[in-house]
Amino acid sequence: MTRKLPYSPGDIFAVPLRDHGYAHGVVARADGKGIVLGYFFGPRVESLESPPQARTFEANLAIKICRFGDLGLIREKWPVVGRLESWNPAQWSVPEFCRGGDIRVVYDDDSLTVSREERLDSRECRLLPQDGLEGAGFAEIKLTRLLGA
Repeated sequence: MTRKLPYSPGDIFAVPLRDHGYAHGVVARADGKGIVLGYFFGPRVESLESPPQARTFEANLAIKICRFGDLGLIREKWPVVGRLESWNPAQWSVPEFCRGGDIRVVYDDDSLTVSREERLDSRECRLLPQDGLEGAGFAEIKLTRLLGA
């Protein structure tokens, strides 16, 4: 028996930052086994009392894109706070990632498993999001640093 997850692609969630406030994220993909592809956004918000404005979320404005474990979402430490009204997965693609400074990693759009790896010039690779699977705590720390105090 598979259990229903408390999130799905198109959901907007809040990530508690380590010092104060929250960042927002959008679930772009989920493999159903604990791995999520998320797009993350600033600016920092101080409370979750008012719902986020869905129109402010556009994939090209993300400050961070990564694959992460869904424990924060499952335990509702990262609460779902809204949903994109016109969710279209094509507008929230699975990007290519950079691993080790010179390896381009391409993930399957549905399963989020590696479909291809290839060498890439290190200057080009630095322009891609960093590959890896982040835990909830690590993602919180990185977002806290990105959004400053």
